[in-house]
Amino acid sequence: MEKIVVIGGGLMGSSVAWKLVDRDAKVVMIEQQGQNYFKGSSIGNTRIARSLGPKKDVFSYAHNKTIQEVTRLLEYLNEEEPKQQHTIDEIYSTSPVSYLYHKNEYAKIEKLRFKKQKKDFNRASPSSSFRKFGMSIPDDTILVREKRQYSGTLNPTELLKKLRSGIEKKGGEIKYEHQVVGLVKKDDIFEVSVLNMKTQKIHKLKAKKVVVCSGAYTVNVLKEFAPYFNKIISPKKVVLSFFKITDDRYGQLSEVEKEALFNSLPFFSQIKQEYFAMISELKEGVSPIIKAGGHQRRRNIHDLEKIWDEKPQKKELKWIKKQFKKHLEMLEIYVSKKDIEEVKSYNCVYSETRTKTPIVTHIFNKYGVLDTNIAVVGGMSGIGAKGCLCYGLLASDLLLGKNDKPDKMYKKMTKAFGNPSVNLYTKRIKPGRLF
Repeated sequence: MEKIVVIGGGLMGSSVAWKLVDRDAKVVMIEQQGQNYFKGSSIGNTRIARSLGPKKDVFSYAHNKTIQEVTRLLEYLNEEEPKQQHTIDEIYSTSPVSYLYHKNEYAKIEKLRFKKQKKDFNRASPSSSFRKFGMSIPDDTILVREKRQYSGTLNPTELLKKLRSGIEKKGGEIKYEHQVVGLVKKDDIFEVSVLNMKTQKIHKLKAKKVVVCSGAYTVNVLKEFAPYFNKIISPKKVVLSFFKITDDRYGQLSEVEKEALFNSLPFFSQIKQEYFAMISELKEGVSPIIKAGGHQRRRNIHDLEKIWDEKPQKKELKWIKKQFKKHLEMLEIYVSKKDIEEVKSYNCVYSETRTKTPIVTHIFNKYGVLDTNIAVVGGMSGIGAKGCLCYGLLASDLLLGKNDKPDKMYKKMTKAFGNPSVNLYTKRIKPGRLF
């Protein structure tokens, strides 16, 4: 019998599995894809990593805690592989992070104050934004630029490789190309039905404890154990586009314009549909490839299995390209539509909770009884990568019943993400939240 089965081997599942095996738990992680990811929210090599936040902001705390946990992971891998040195620079790329707020929203956030981070960021009004940051912003906005170590971007693909390496070196087992098709509990033992996607044969794993980290597939996994979850988490698609300024036009930019472009990325506009952009690929002498999208432009999914092959809607692509062009114009870089080359675009799928707040929690079974031998990590809505190992730590604490004198912020995070009664039934979105 397996002690703990982790369902889902993406960034969240691997983070949980790593923290469990690091504490000597016997773990099997089930992943329906192979070692190379081609669908899911963990694909790609760039996510915004940011830690700006008011005092007691749980998302900033999760980011900073993840950096500590990544450092510990790399230390272990370097001890195990002295000939292959792993460095944190393979995962994090430090660069300024720019935030654009509507002035009314910023006024709400300003009340929270960033007292402890005054040296780490600067802000500008429309009259001073070009002088300070080389950006001309709309009259009704405020620009904030954060600059601190490990804020910028992180590489999910690289972190995933290192997590999986750590899991296996610690004795954990990873079953690739296996899909969980059933989860029930009998006589205090979980029965996990697993489909071998190569042989199409189903076998059952028995486990004392289970963690579900299946992203958009969470509802399917829990349909027998906790059928009410279809009201708690739903899969949503977000279109991602990758643009570049054509090489000819990029070559015409001055060094000052190029510097302004690089300094403005990552860029996160928190106005209306929350446009974001970051450098995805960079080669010397040619135009960088920039990943762009909108966090609040989420759409429902009719068929989860087909969504990966569906082409993004033209109106979605048009909106992203329009925002990208506006971003360039704020930098006073003026290009025509023909000067913007679309490298690729695709649908990315996230899981989203009803409250739009991530959950790392024990859950109720179908009879309404809280089961402390199962936990769900989900509803990250595209913001989970920067705090993944913090969420993994929390989930492992829940499953193993450990509580090693956590600090006040850890307790606050546990309450925010880990109270099933609050998160699953009564919690409502608080206005004026930073992220």
